[in-house]
Amino acid sequence: MAINDEIIVAPIGGVHPRAGGTGGARGVHALAHFQGHGGGGQQMDDSADISLSHGRQAAALLYSATMDQIAQLAGLDVDPAQLQAGAIPDGSHSRHLLLGIVALFEHYRGSHPQLAAQDAQKIFIPMAQAGLERGYQETCQVLRQLNACPPATAGHLQALCQLTGQLLRERFGLD
Repeated sequence: MAINDEIIVAPIGGVHPRAGGTGGARGVHALAHFQGHGGGGQQMDDSADISLSHGRQAAALLYSATMDQIAQLAGLDVDPAQLQAGAIPDGSHSRHLLLGIVALFEHYRGSHPQLAAQDAQKIFIPMAQAGLERGYQETCQVLRQLNACPPATAGHLQALCQLTGQLLRERFGLD
């Protein structure tokens, strides 16, 4: 049985620069940047008109943020892009997240061979749960900055995290 955890995100319109912003773009948090020379006024380059019409982009952002957070908490030097091998299993974003977390757990065990499997689980699972929560918070923050996080989207992302947490507990026999 396939799990339906598709997220619906409404498309957004143009993005406006933040007040006081001058100079070049500053990573993800820079929604637009200015171009111009000396005396003439600066013109806005509205190149950040992003459309998230399908929930897949929001779920992909959640996946990336969560894997980054868990890897950081676990002290792993793993490129999360390596964990995204293949398509989403059964179209389920929660299972995709779970498989990424399990892959990170295997990396954690490999970097801590002195730990028994159960000891590694006891240490890793709380980090994974904290990383999942931090990934959710980061994803919502980025989507809010893009004006693409209506309450329904945040609710869907939160439900996705809760379902993934449940699957994680079941996978490691914690329920």
